[in-house]
Amino acid sequence: MSFLTARVPIPKKWAVICSLAFVFSTGCATTDLLNKPDDKKALAQEKFKEARQAGSLNQTDKMVALLKEAIELDPAEPNFHFFLGQAYFSKGILERAEQEYLTSVKLNKDFKEPYRQLGLLYMQQGHWQKAIRYFREDLARPGTLQPQQVYNWVALCFYNLGKKDEAEIEWKKALEIKDNAGIRLNLALAYINQERFDQAMKSLQKALSIRPRFSQAHFELAQLYLREEKKEQALKHFQKVMLYSPRGELAKKSKEYMRLVSPN
Repeated sequence: MSFLTARVPIPKKWAVICSLAFVFSTGCATTDLLNKPDDKKALAQEKFKEARQAGSLNQTDKMVALLKEAIELDPAEPNFHFFLGQAYFSKGILERAEQEYLTSVKLNKDFKEPYRQLGLLYMQQGHWQKAIRYFREDLARPGTLQPQQVYNWVALCFYNLGKKDEAEIEWKKALEIKDNAGIRLNLALAYINQERFDQAMKSLQKALSIRPRFSQAHFELAQLYLREEKKEQALKHFQKVMLYSPRGELAKKSKEYMRLVSPN
């Protein structure tokens, strides 16, 4: 049975509109807007605002261009580098995203958001140890959003490293914060792969008590019942897979199992 892999969420997108107005009088430009540091920072913030607007319109290339302009005006602002990293991440340009995230951390080590994004980036690349390191940095700082999800990602990294005991510990930490059907499924699949079938069944039953229409949990539980030769219970859960996800791959597999279990 394949292990449920974490889906790395697509970063939020932001946007742009930028038109720098030059003031002309008697046919000659008179503004010295860019000669003062404060003026440069103010203009950089305008570029940043327009970049986020462009991102919200899914104009990622425009967003990137405006963020680069903002960084040229104010290279020491970590937020600009972080959002440029987000834009690159959304385009799948991971090396550039990594550079910008690392720059934002270098500029402000207490800036939380880049740590989580670096963890997700390294996870996507299969650099599990690096991912764990940056997820830990996120968790070490106050204000972590949905910490149970971060512990879930850490667990998945440990599991992919073959460190199953460490993975179980992290999943249990996540569940102590907030019970979650997806995390229960991950833990169940880990138990199945270790042939700890009773614990897997309990975890799947708990997942379904939280999310009754969870097709994959029904599918995995049905297979466990088949293993125990409890055909009626297995058929019941295969039927629910077909009911809740009739067009999915699991529904096709469930139909095949049902034909084998009950040919008539």
